[in-house]
Amino acid sequence: MFFTDQILLSPTSNAVMSYLDSGPPSSSVSSYETIILIHGNSFSNAIFKRLLPLNTQYNIRVVAPSRRGFSGSTPFTQDEKLFFTEDDGSQASATDDAKAKILELRGVEILQFIDGFIQRSGIPPIQDNSQTVDGNGKTRKGGLAMIGWSLGATFSLSAIANVDSSLVSNEMRDRVGQYLRAHIMLEPALTGLGLSIPPETWLAFRDPNIPYSARAPLFSHLITGYYDYSQETLANRDRIAALNTIVPRISRTPSIYTFTAEEHDENVILTPESSIDLYFSKVLQHQLRKTYLKACYDEKLRINPALRNMVTVWEVIGDKSYSFVWPTFWEIEDDDMKAGEGEKGKFIQFMIINGVNHFMHWDEPEKTMGVFRRLLDAS
Repeated sequence: MFFTDQILLSPTSNAVMSYLDSGPPSSSVSSYETIILIHGNSFSNAIFKRLLPLNTQYNIRVVAPSRRGFSGSTPFTQDEKLFFTEDDGSQASATDDAKAKILELRGVEILQFIDGFIQRSGIPPIQDNSQTVDGNGKTRKGGLAMIGWSLGATFSLSAIANVDSSLVSNEMRDRVGQYLRAHIMLEPALTGLGLSIPPETWLAFRDPNIPYSARAPLFSHLITGYYDYSQETLANRDRIAALNTIVPRISRTPSIYTFTAEEHDENVILTPESSIDLYFSKVLQHQLRKTYLKACYDEKLRINPALRNMVTVWEVIGDKSYSFVWPTFWEIEDDDMKAGEGEKGKFIQFMIINGVNHFMHWDEPEKTMGVFRRLLDAS
């Protein structure tokens, strides 16, 4: 069982964000952890539905907001959509300040949702537990992890990077800081970090031989496949070879072909409202890069009251996922080493999940929840 509701983000704008909620685990109403799952491009928050019934088994409350532009949440205004079109002139007319403000507002909306949910739900805050684990010190109970999946990592990164925004009150920062214990980037793409896909790489979105109307539907099929990468590609961290692995393996059915017709209509969202996602990386490339670097490696930001208990940031991928994930993983490894001046893992912890694809939460929900449980226990 689960339920849906809405959170009012801002009384001044009357914007709301709807969400799915598993409710508290029935085994524990006062000591459990919560995950806030932020969905990606072209797929709604319903893609997380198979995780919801597992809340008691893993002692995790599962919450999945529907981002602006998706079902149940406030649509974008015409001004907010202004630059996110095929019109290159409209895109070019946007100033850097206007672009930065767009991304800041998206991050603040996630923070407003989390703050509103904290106040409404009564979830347990972070609390230390004197019980030791393998003699390695205290564990922590309660609190929440924010998980940005695919393009959703763009929004979770923006939330982290903008905890110091003037739009965030001190009260909100203090409240969020009592709960936020981890940030998990679940299979972000290069473009979501403000990086370019090399021009020699084939992409459905930029192939002129594919009708424009077919590009997004084709992408939604390809991204749900399972992919095999050669040992040489992985050993050499060969970004071009990984990106050019574009044919799914035949030994496992792509996730989208396991959807019923009803599930397809609920999960795959290719509407004018959701199409803003398709332009984020193109229009906001510079701003995305700055946001990612600030959210992950700015040591001054880490002492912000909202992040005072966020001891761990994770980068997590499945080894059979679509070709964007391995190059992203390697880029973040390199950035972490650079920021840590040669010290691996100073800022980000890394995990590879064997045998799963980009839709691990759909095809392998128990395995995925087990991973989330381990990440929370390590945070």
